[in-house]
Amino acid sequence: MTMKGVVFTEFLDHVEAELGVIQTQRIIDRCELESEGAYTSVGTYPCAEMSQLIGAVSQTTGRCPTTLLKAFGHHLASSFRQGYPAYFEVADFFDFVESIDSHIHVEVQKLYADAELPEFHIIMRTDDTLVVDYISSRALEHLAYGLLEASAQAFGETVAMHMTPRGDGSSRVVRFQLERRPQ
Repeated sequence: MTMKGVVFTEFLDHVEAELGVIQTQRIIDRCELESEGAYTSVGTYPCAEMSQLIGAVSQTTGRCPTTLLKAFGHHLASSFRQGYPAYFEVADFFDFVESIDSHIHVEVQKLYADAELPEFHIIMRTDDTLVVDYISSRALEHLAYGLLEASAQAFGETVAMHMTPRGDGSSRVVRFQLERRPQ
């Protein structure tokens, strides 16, 4: 299982912004990384390296991996908004979430044919509720949570989010129930 390098470069940028260059290098040095922590945004790297980095940051900061992944999701959402503003040119947050598989991931696959992307299946949508199954072979649902939470904020929406694990044996499935709250 692999991940595109942009996730690694953004993660290390996030860690560096939080902890500084020296501490980030110490974290990389503490891990046994095949890549030695030398990532390019277009490269492809083992997912196990991300797990090692998250574990090392967790040990360094005392923050649980779940919290780290959610915070990284916020960072990644901000980077995506800056780097790919056209993806955010939709009417509202629910339209944005619906566009992840049908538009955004289609465009990503054009650029990176080997990208192993998670899936976002829309289960139900009303004016105030969106139910989405997040399907991935990786344990990064808390990263998805942070991405969704920060994206809702970018659209100026207050959304209550509930995560429920749902397994089918072959991959991790997490159901997100997103409920709009009055402003």
